[in-house]
Amino acid sequence: MADASAAGCDLVRQWLREHNWAVNPEFMEQLQQPEHQAQPLVLLASADSRVVGGLFAETQLAWLRISIMAVDPERRSQGIGAALLAEAERLAIARGCKYVYVDTMEYHAPRFYLAHGFSIAGQISDWDSRGHSKLYLSKQLMGTAGPI
Repeated sequence: MADASAAGCDLVRQWLREHNWAVNPEFMEQLQQPEHQAQPLVLLASADSRVVGGLFAETQLAWLRISIMAVDPERRSQGIGAALLAEAERLAIARGCKYVYVDTMEYHAPRFYLAHGFSIAGQISDWDSRGHSKLYLSKQLMGTAGPI
């Protein structure tokens, strides 16, 4: 079976929801509030009337989660990624976020994130079944308090 809408799947989801409500009702209640729904954060960088970079993310509760960030290969190492990241963090702080996290493959940009204050929070070896690791990175946003 490969269909998550198949008979019985809703029952499995219900069990998980019931468990979450039983063990962490404050969090589950908070998630139900409209002001705590995930909010998209999309940034595009332009030069000469064309897109040269972008960052897709969302904020929810105290977290900014970066899903995608990429810069035109011809424009890399020119500060575009750093500017996108700085603006995303600024907007996230304005939305009440204290932390940011991202996952990336070891051949993507872990050095970029490490150079911008992130720490490796976890790693899954051979994530792509080709020998490459997936890295999970996080950091506390500047000007906010609290442990990660």
